[in-house]
Amino acid sequence: MISALLLAACRPPAPAGPPPTVRIRIAAINDFHGALYESTVRGHDGVAYGGLPWLVAAVDHLRAEAPSLVLLDAGDQFQGSWPVNASAGLGAVQAMNLLGLDAAAVGNHEFDYGREALSAAVAQAEYPFLTANVHEDGAPWQPEGVQGWTVIERAGKRIGVVGLSTVDTPTTTVPAHVAGLTFQDGVEAVRALLPALQEARLDATVLVGHLTGSCRPAGYLDPGPPCTPDGEIGRLLTELPPGSFDVMVLGHAHTLLAHRQGDTFLLESRAKGQAIGQVDLVFGPDGLDRDASRVLPHWPIVHPPADPGCSGAPFPVDPLSVGGTRLSPHPEAIALIAELEARAGSLCEPIACASKPLLRNRTGESALADWMADAMRAAFPGADIAVQNSGGVRADLAAGTVRRQDLQRVMPFDNRAVLVELSGSQIRTMLRIGSSGAHGILQVSGLSYATDPGGSGGSDLDGDGSIAPWEHDHLCQTILVGDTPLDPAATYRVITSDFLLAGGDHLGPALSDAMVIETGPLVREAMYDYASATAGCIGAAPIIDPDRPRIGSCER
Repeated sequence: MISALLLAACRPPAPAGPPPTVRIRIAAINDFHGALYESTVRGHDGVAYGGLPWLVAAVDHLRAEAPSLVLLDAGDQFQGSWPVNASAGLGAVQAMNLLGLDAAAVGNHEFDYGREALSAAVAQAEYPFLTANVHEDGAPWQPEGVQGWTVIERAGKRIGVVGLSTVDTPTTTVPAHVAGLTFQDGVEAVRALLPALQEARLDATVLVGHLTGSCRPAGYLDPGPPCTPDGEIGRLLTELPPGSFDVMVLGHAHTLLAHRQGDTFLLESRAKGQAIGQVDLVFGPDGLDRDASRVLPHWPIVHPPADPGCSGAPFPVDPLSVGGTRLSPHPEAIALIAELEARAGSLCEPIACASKPLLRNRTGESALADWMADAMRAAFPGADIAVQNSGGVRADLAAGTVRRQDLQRVMPFDNRAVLVELSGSQIRTMLRIGSSGAHGILQVSGLSYATDPGGSGGSDLDGDGSIAPWEHDHLCQTILVGDTPLDPAATYRVITSDFLLAGGDHLGPALSDAMVIETGPLVREAMYDYASATAGCIGAAPIIDPDRPRIGSCER
């Protein structure tokens, strides 16, 4: 025995094996927009997407599968369902708390209810809101609960998470709500931050960015081949040192990204909790191993329709197949929705019917937006023209019974209709900006115009020395008010929204000098009244006249 022990003691130690790898999963959502309820997707009939009870259940399932999960949101939690709007965004924060969110970007719609409401909601968040490029009086804008970046620790690794907000925020929310704030160029903001990130000895760096830029997906949930997005995202990828961010969790375009571009993994997951993006980061002895790391397919939160809606029935609790995984709806999410609805009041009252679906169209004339513009004109008898921005039309209107909640989904924003006087020249500028394609096309009532989407050129309307996409000129010469050509020197009574009047969608050069005659009801309330007064069903009489379209095409 002594000999054996001596022999064993003399043996050299067994060589140590390679250090174990560490795997951390980043899960991503964006543009939640208060989506407590499941929704439909055009062309995907017979199924529903999202819904907070299913989204929470899915995230819980992912955490059981990957305990080191980091859940990030790329902004625009606010502005959507009636209970969230009625709570000035607090309901969305409560939903994110239930999801166990780790950090979120500040999106443009976080400002929709004003900075005081934003501060009240952020104070209830169990996670930080992040933006490193917003300043006030020359200093970073960081009210309580908002910071530029944070560090999340998982499985012994330090993950730095930086937030950015789009520079377009002042034109994509109520401009008065961001007065006094400066939205710095994202590339400049990150360059200034890089030394601090390097000193923090991070194992990986992630961006949560609510930013412009997208690729063209191959399908609704098929991102297609890798590409470099345009806009602010593209500039970050091409103008910063390679690998400045290991992962970018992105939002604002409501598109789909799921690929590696150079040294960076890109994730964007449509909107409204309809899909979860995922990337597995693998850390070896030399740090992050990008070649071993990989983007996973999006998990679509798609399932048979389950929400009882206005039927009065209880929410069903039986498990369903959700994107191929059997899940039960989360009971705390069901309870939160019921609590928020009890505070907000019901929108289930039937007020009209629709003979057929009325659909949105951001690039051409839309029957639904035509009807909305007609509703605004009806609120101001004697007005010549009404205009509705395509970005303010947020859902299609289904055929059948029309309830207040249906119109709330179409127009969730608390924008008011405003009657103003404009010259014909101002109207031409308004239509030029509104047909540039930068924000979809401007929808109208009482007016017809034509565009050349393939046109080029433009001019510097804001005097900054460059021609931005919203300054492109696709407008053709002929504009009719009723049957009469627009007179540049004449004065017209025009109905717009307070959002556009304040310079939203870059319409400041056309509307900044408008004379306000009267402020009217919320656009949504004008829609309620117009729907209630409709004889028969909405859409029974054609809204778009194929012989006299309100928005046509032309050749220069």
